[in-house]
Amino acid sequence: MNDPSAKQRTSAFKWRSKQELYNYFEETFGLQKRHVDREILMVRTNFKERKNQTINTAELWQKVGLNLEKKFGGG
Repeated sequence: MNDPSAKQRTSAFKWRSKQELYNYFEETFGLQKRHVDREILMVRTNFKERKNQTINTAELWQKVGLNLEKKFGGG
C-alpha cells in the first residue's frame, strides 16, 4: 500500500556515477574533485535513507549535483 503523503523520489537521474559528477562540474564550472567530495560528505550527513535500505548512490549523486548547481550555477 502506497502512502500518498510519502515523498516521491526521482527515478530520472542527471548523474548516475561519481565520475559523471566530477566530469560535469569540472567541465561546466571548473570545480575540482575535492569540491565535489566535500559536498558529498555534507550531503551524506543529512541524506535521509529509506527505511531498512541502504543509500541509493544515484539518488546521492543527484542530490549532490543539484546542491552544487545551486551553489555555483546560480540555479
